[in-house]
Amino acid sequence: MRALVVAVVLAAVPACSTPPSPDPAGLPTSGTASSVALEPDLYAAALVEDTNATRVADGLPALEVSACAAQAAERRAADLVGVAELTHAPLDDVIQGCDAPRTAENLSRASAPPADVVEAWLASPGHRDNLLDPDLRHVGVACVPDGPALLCSQVFLGP
Repeated sequence: MRALVVAVVLAAVPACSTPPSPDPAGLPTSGTASSVALEPDLYAAALVEDTNATRVADGLPALEVSACAAQAAERRAADLVGVAELTHAPLDDVIQGCDAPRTAENLSRASAPPADVVEAWLASPGHRDNLLDPDLRHVGVACVPDGPALLCSQVFLGP
């Protein structure tokens, strides 16, 4: 089976005390970092919550949190710490380890609020496709510190 990896990499989003403003690629370039942004686990939970709110608003069911997907996301995020350019790796190990024929991944490195990251993902066709794919039914998100930002991996699973 092949992994479905169609996401594009989200550019870094530095923290600032001014409201978010889009860069030419449509990604927020500044924003007020909340206390959630400083706590990796809370930040990851907020990404799941905002992702599910987006899906429900689009008429899709909320994603169920998967411990297997979260473990895969944690490994992916840890592997990318300190790497200048976020790139996707094959998710064959996730397909086998989580017994999921379909997988997808969104990545981010940001210090903006989680809602801004989800908004930026929605502005990117690849990320949007992952977030709103009705065949993807489970999610796991993990975030790890990477310099002044959090590096997050969002791994989706489907039948």
